[in-house]
Amino acid sequence: MKIVYMGTPDFACPALSTLAASEHEVLAVVTGHPKQSGRGRKIQPTPVYELAQRLGIPTLTPKSLKKPEFAEAIAKLKPDLIVVIAFRILPPAVFSVPSLGSVNIHASLLPKYRGAAPINWALINGEEQTGLSSFFLKKAVDTGDVIVQEALPIRENDTYDSLAARLAEMSGPFLLRTIEAIASGSARPLPQDDSAATPAPKLTRFDAVI
Repeated sequence: MKIVYMGTPDFACPALSTLAASEHEVLAVVTGHPKQSGRGRKIQPTPVYELAQRLGIPTLTPKSLKKPEFAEAIAKLKPDLIVVIAFRILPPAVFSVPSLGSVNIHASLLPKYRGAAPINWALINGEEQTGLSSFFLKKAVDTGDVIVQEALPIRENDTYDSLAARLAEMSGPFLLRTIEAIASGSARPLPQDDSAATPAPKLTRFDAVI
């Protein structure tokens, strides 16, 4: 299958490595634009960008996802599928390009913890398990039909770093399972129960107050 992969942080790197080593073809990687960081305010590429360069995969770093030029660039690649992990919200003009659709891998058991910080809120709320969900993108964020889910117990001593690392490690095989289900036609996407949805908004400095 021909795939365009989109992601930015370290969390999205293990799945990209697994995908690149598989039988599937990664046509291009799309990641965040380089930003200033650290004491020296040096321009730093994203972790996904650095990995893509080591793997020799063409990489795009658009400042805007809404400009027609970006959708046109993706369309020229003629992907079968777009895979999104820890990236930005894609406009319909982009996620509707692939012939088989666009898939997001989200770090919760949807419809629980829709939003930017699902791992953090699962820990804050004392959940006993979380996991990964793959779903087809829709215009409303994290609401698409679920393809595959896999649960992961939360340990008593888990922190964000330890839990995120375990979820990232399982994301590669999980992504391949999702792609295989789509490619073979065995996927049976299920609508989410919106009445059971819970939010996982981006954390603010006020959330860190003790």
